[in-house]
Amino acid sequence: MTRLDDRLTHIEERLDEIQALIARLLELAGEERLVGVAGVAAVEVQPEAPPVVEQPFPEPPAPVEEDPLEIQYQLALGWAEGSRADDLTEFDLSGRNLRNVDLKDAQLTRADLSRADLTGAKLSRAQLSGADLSKAQLVRADLSRATLEEADLTFANLNYAKLERASLRHALLTRANLSGANLSDIDFGGAQLNRANLTRANLKGAHIHHRQLASASSLDGTTMPDGRLFDGDPEPYKVVE
Repeated sequence: MTRLDDRLTHIEERLDEIQALIARLLELAGEERLVGVAGVAAVEVQPEAPPVVEQPFPEPPAPVEEDPLEIQYQLALGWAEGSRADDLTEFDLSGRNLRNVDLKDAQLTRADLSRADLTGAKLSRAQLSGADLSKAQLVRADLSRATLEEADLTFANLNYAKLERASLRHALLTRANLSGANLSDIDFGGAQLNRANLTRANLKGAHIHHRQLASASSLDGTTMPDGRLFDGDPEPYKVVE
């Protein structure tokens, strides 16, 4: 074999070695790729946690305001059971159920008792000056010795109420029902009795003017201030000009 042949043989061997090396490198590169893919698959991708949003503390509920009219009503209902010292001046008790309530000696100046149901109420010696009792139900109520000066009793129902020795000076009693009421020894100075019903009322000893009596709608069976029963003759009580 010539030297040329030797060199060619040697070159071929080197080429075979290079090819083998390249094949080995390619083989190793493929294994690394597989390992990389397997590693990625093996790692579980955790989803990103949502950001924590701080929730504000709930605001406390607004305090429930008590109804001042309801407070007044409850004070009036429990007045007798309490110290009796509460001043009920200018209380708004309009339209309330105050049947048989005990308000003896209560201070009710300028109170609003319009349309209130005071049937059988105990109001003796109560201070009711300037109070609004229009359209109030005062059937058989005890108002003896009560002060009702300048009180509004328009259309009030005082059927068989007790008002002896009460003061009704300058009170409004227009169309009030005073039938059967005890009105003895009352001071009616300046009071308006236009169309008031005084049927069977007791006016014995009352301080009342003839003109006031003449303005009433009925005096049937009424005991007059001098103690006589009204006899149907309006002459002694007619307005004298």
